[in-house]
Amino acid sequence: MSVSANRIWRQLPEEIRVAACKLFWAEAKGVEKQFLFTSLARAKNMREITVRKTPIERLANWTAASLSLPDQVVDDLLKRYLLHEHRAVIIRFLELLEIPHVDGMIEESFDLATLTKEQVQGAAQSLLGSGDRVGTILYLKYLVLQGGSWAGIEEILPVGE
Repeated sequence: MSVSANRIWRQLPEEIRVAACKLFWAEAKGVEKQFLFTSLARAKNMREITVRKTPIERLANWTAASLSLPDQVVDDLLKRYLLHEHRAVIIRFLELLEIPHVDGMIEESFDLATLTKEQVQGAAQSLLGSGDRVGTILYLKYLVLQGGSWAGIEEILPVGE
């Protein structure tokens, strides 16, 4: 079964969705928030100005309860959560592949096309054997969403997790 941002989102425990949404509402810029303000106002049958004045805690809960968000929004929620809560997993994976990075962010000069499917799958397998199982599975699924060099990871993801 193929991985989609919304499928990953729906499979996450509610507390992780809420944590990801809190990060989004605390860190996102006005333009990034605008789409969600509008969507939540429609979904809650409220005026947008009322939603804008809603405390972050409530906005996070409303957003987390939305199990069908646009993929670009879910992608951003997942990325923020992973970088905040599971940066060590990201760094470990990049180091296994000897990818130059700055605190988990791949250097722009690195060409991902130089990675072989076998290298990526081997690093993913190694990462799966590490301690942070939840963070690892989420990160690997997130990479599959990115496609390209990461697509082969889907073949080695544990079924049902």
